Amino acid sequence: MPKRFLCVLLAMFFFLPIRVHCADEPTYSYVLMEGGTATLLYSENGEAVVPAHHSAKLMTLLLTAEAISRGELGFETVLKTSAHANSMQGAQIWLMPNEEITVDELIKAITVGNANDASVVLAEAIGGTEEKFTAMMNARADELGMVGTFYADCTGISESTVTTACDAAILASALSKHTELRDYMTTWVTSVRGGKTELASTNRLILTYDGIIGMKAYYSDALGNCVIAAAERDGLIMVCVIFGEADEFARFTTAKEKMNIGFNAYTLYRPKRTEVFTEPVAVKKGEKTAVETELSELSPFVIRKSAAESVEISVEYSDDVSAPVGVGDRVGRAVYKVDGEEVYSCAIVAKERVRRINLFIAIKRTLRGIIRM
Repeated sequence: MPKRFLCVLLAMFFFLPIRVHCADEPTYSYVLMEGGTATLLYSENGEAVVPAHHSAKLMTLLLTAEAISRGELGFETVLKTSAHANSMQGAQIWLMPNEEITVDELIKAITVGNANDASVVLAEAIGGTEEKFTAMMNARADELGMVGTFYADCTGISESTVTTACDAAILASALSKHTELRDYMTTWVTSVRGGKTELASTNRLILTYDGIIGMKAYYSDALGNCVIAAAERDGLIMVCVIFGEADEFARFTTAKEKMNIGFNAYTLYRPKRTEVFTEPVAVKKGEKTAVETELSELSPFVIRKSAAESVEISVEYSDDVSAPVGVGDRVGRAVYKVDGEEVYSCAIVAKERVRRINLFIAIKRTLRGIIRM
């Protein structure tokens, strides 16, 4: 190889700019999900594990809403601030030890102001201690399938509290079902503590996007600009999560664009029982030789609008059903496909009980068979 050519190659290697990903460089991740069904539509680095920061408070809100639904708390329930809650740093409403405040105001402080001290007051009221409440947060995350999430605290302050864009979208989807929180999550300016603490939302979408129902916008040094947004139109809920956006305003523009794509491209298909005819299924070793069947509960599912008229439905039955069979036992499934790809399935279940055959019935069947011969 000529020396001159070798020198050029070496120069290119050493002096051309090369992009190197550093551990400290924020990870950009984006997810679009249909919230009513928690169907993932688009994802870019959606499984990347990142600091949860203020997004952790959405789980605190979810557990609070569920506690209210169970009757354990009410919006007008008065709670007392502990010394631990008072010690919280960062975003806060400056609660003093033993200060009394309602659940209503605490929810405002979290949804509008991202307040850490308010989060701890609610956590202690529901879990007894923040540690026990954090365990509840992790248990609920497991139930929801948030496999990349771990909570070390209820506020997101801890660096050990991590999540992913996909998990944040799953959490926002669950929270979107609590319509009683939507007024809180779409409030732009409010106050708490008798007007002593003013709050202003950082989520610009609540002023500008049609159908917006929440959720949260924030900035963190570790991740940059973030937004978790949800909007509902015609029964369809679009959840957009953007983590690590460099520009403060671009996150909102991008979220609008992505949710617009979702609303324009997708629709909810609502399956009907009249679409599927089920048949009896053979039962081995049963008092009856077959069991009547029916569809289990049907749920809407998301498809592209262009495919709404081309859904194909087929049924599959188990060929190995043995007694005893209980009402509701699965014996098959109805399958919905678009262009040959399965998009949804529903269980076909036993409509009646079939007990295991006893000796008397077995002899009776045998004799009946002999007589017919």
